[in-house]
Amino acid sequence: MKEIINYTLAFFMWLVIGRAILNFLLITIFAVPDPTKNPVYVLFYRSTQWLYRIFGFLPCCKTLFIVLFILILRLFAVKYL
Repeated sequence: MKEIINYTLAFFMWLVIGRAILNFLLITIFAVPDPTKNPVYVLFYRSTQWLYRIFGFLPCCKTLFIVLFILILRLFAVKYL
């Protein structure tokens, strides 16, 4: 059971990191004005938007806090389950 929880949390962690990297690449490097027209970005966006809504109270650095929160959850899941 703890392996399933660990892999699920790892999957969501990598989705959040992938969204941040794609956002950086599309907006900063390639200067795409609207990244939501990219189907890969839309996949990452839709699958992680609920996490960003949960952490909506943070003024900045949401991605960092989401990744740290998931890492802490993974550590607790592996250690205590």
